[in-house]
Amino acid sequence: MPDINYLMTLFIFVLGSITVILSVLVSIKFSSYKLSLEGKAKKLSSAVAWQLAGEAVIGFGTLVFSVAAFMGVLESWDLALQSFIRLVMFLATGITTLHLHKTLNHMGS
Repeated sequence: MPDINYLMTLFIFVLGSITVILSVLVSIKFSSYKLSLEGKAKKLSSAVAWQLAGEAVIGFGTLVFSVAAFMGVLESWDLALQSFIRLVMFLATGITTLHLHKTLNHMGS
């Protein structure tokens, strides 16, 4: 019988991969959908597409870290590299969340 750590990591990898792929696909769908829209709906569709792209970035980064830890290579990564990857992840989600917030504020006025 396979080790529980192996099974958990496999489950995380599969679920994480599906989540990242789904975020990318839905982001692309929102981006293409906005082409047929106008005004506020177009802006909101664009903001949601970017939000989902940011979600894909942070999901992919999380997936990379979990697999690297399981494979035992994370400890060999330079701390600056790990910090840079985390910075990219948080910038992607932070910027896209602020963009969505700004879009919603403009729609309300």
